[in-house]
Amino acid sequence: MQIKDKLRSELKAKRKNISNKALIDKAICRNLINCDFYKNAKTVLFYAALDDEINIDLCIDSAISQGKRAALPACTDKSGNMKFYYVNTLADLKNGYFGLREPDAQICREVTDFSDSICIVPALSYDRNGYRLGYGKGYYDKFLQNYSFISVGLCYNELVKDNLPIGKYDVPVNYIITQDGVFSV
Repeated sequence: MQIKDKLRSELKAKRKNISNKALIDKAICRNLINCDFYKNAKTVLFYAALDDEINIDLCIDSAISQGKRAALPACTDKSGNMKFYYVNTLADLKNGYFGLREPDAQICREVTDFSDSICIVPALSYDRNGYRLGYGKGYYDKFLQNYSFISVGLCYNELVKDNLPIGKYDVPVNYIITQDGVFSV
């Protein structure tokens, strides 16, 4: 676990120093929106980005304007459980666990059918095999173990590694999207 914690610190520092972040974020969003698997999805499971993560608000707005169902997670506890809720606008989000923006469960409907969905999975880094280094809480690994759909990691080129340390519960994504394109893993 110490290796992952050290790597997390290094990657967070590197991510904070990404130059031209806004332009790169838009390029990554464009690459996602142009993928056939994205175009064919009826529901896209997004996440609300932290300040230094790839800002995908543009993707969320685009999905909603295209008539797709956009859903985001809300942590239900601190033990790695979360539920997804449909949002009609980014204004449906409020501050939740860990200071993350989450759907307001009082006004958003819970996702119960994940067919025709793709899942955008947050991470600090991905490796070329689709494994990710997340924040160490296990929310997405736990979630991905229960469903079978296309999962996608968004990552800055500089943060894609050849190999990352993996654990027995880690679940790889199917695709990694960077500012340079889409990579199947």
